[in-house]
Amino acid sequence: MSLDEVYSLVSSDPGRCALFTDFDGTLSDIIDDPALVEPIAGAGEVLADLANLLGTVAVVSGRPVGFLERFFATPIQLSGLYGLENRTADRLLIDSAALEWLPVLSKTADEAREQFGTESVEDKRYSLTVHYRRSAQDADRIQAWATEVAARTGLDARGAKMSVELHPPVERSKGDAVSDMLVGMHAAIYIGDDVGDLPAFARLRDAVDSGELERAATVLVANHETVPEMHELATDVVDTPEAALEILKKLSELATP
Repeated sequence: MSLDEVYSLVSSDPGRCALFTDFDGTLSDIIDDPALVEPIAGAGEVLADLANLLGTVAVVSGRPVGFLERFFATPIQLSGLYGLENRTADRLLIDSAALEWLPVLSKTADEAREQFGTESVEDKRYSLTVHYRRSAQDADRIQAWATEVAARTGLDARGAKMSVELHPPVERSKGDAVSDMLVGMHAAIYIGDDVGDLPAFARLRDAVDSGELERAATVLVANHETVPEMHELATDVVDTPEAALEILKKLSELATP
């Protein structure tokens, strides 16, 4: 499948089409300080328009919902922390299995700040990211620390772009988050840029193979940090968030009566 094949269904039946998009590196540029990241100009407005035209529009991110909702209002759905948090039109749902890990995550965040400095640590409450984009020479030390912490605490260590993430050992991914929002849809698009998006890419591919979806497209926003596996599962590739925004604009044009 490809974007062009999904576009035709958006034109004919937008109410049964879904759009899912990552945030960092997809709707925003990657910068050294993750706390200062914002969507590129126009992204929030186009998504808001699409949320009133398509059956489902959701931002699916490793960020907490509390961060995302600064930029994306309802009826845009928000799935944060790889699906541990989900905001619908009227409520915020948190995976109960993650709650018992809050004390461990809080203690681990304090340890990370002490080891690597506050500016390197992104505390998301239900998960933790330690960045080495500012200091690539610390990559091995941070990765070794995360591996040791995972063995000691039971947290799940995951590699990401110029960073390591620590999560509760809860079986939840962006693929799971997308699954929850596919009901009643006959076409879907997912736009992403990082390894955390791979389960969502795979989920849409499997949904087409099984007949759950008629058509789907997986769009990779590629850059020099993109891993080969992303290209293998992508049906379409663009090279900047601005190019991803052009896809959103085209979807809005096609879906507008």
